[in-house]
Amino acid sequence: MKFVRRVGMLCAALLATSCASLAPRFSEVPLPTQRISQQGYSLMPLNEPGWLIGARNSYQLALLKRGEEPEGTLAIQATLVKLPAFTTDEELARLVKERQAQDTDPQRFTVMTHDVTAYSQQGTACVKSHMVTEDHMAVKRSGTPGDMVLEALTLTCPHPTDQRVGVNVTYSQRSYPAQRDPAFLEKATSVLQSIEFAEL
Repeated sequence: MKFVRRVGMLCAALLATSCASLAPRFSEVPLPTQRISQQGYSLMPLNEPGWLIGARNSYQLALLKRGEEPEGTLAIQATLVKLPAFTTDEELARLVKERQAQDTDPQRFTVMTHDVTAYSQQGTACVKSHMVTEDHMAVKRSGTPGDMVLEALTLTCPHPTDQRVGVNVTYSQRSYPAQRDPAFLEKATSVLQSIEFAEL
């Protein structure tokens, strides 16, 4: 659980998951949805059909869903991370933003939005990041021309019982610009606000 390799490579991990093929071997998230408990945290996925469990172990979770257009994908990623030493909320926000920026390949992606702000979750001082990028080299199944957009809302929270451990949850969508979901932030926020801390 290293900060540099988890939070620091957040964008790279998002891109890999968002572009992943939604293979039929993945199991479906049952409806109505129930809270998913992991080591150190739990969350509620969206109560929508089509969500698949792409990967899961004791501290990592990846849920995937195909978008409305052929190339579109949605993802919910959650993991425990090792946080670097920090003394203020502002310092943690700076570290998260710097790492996300460093791991966004400027040859492939054009950053349209990258906002990082303080955010309180269950009384814990967290960091919320909203990143929107244009993907100029998206891997496509259909060969449809044009750039795609990857939008991600991420919450990084020091665990209340151990500030060296962070809970990192991201909701992301990859789509063509005309197919961007106008309810993206509403859906992403509902997932992030559902996070509850549990025993490490």
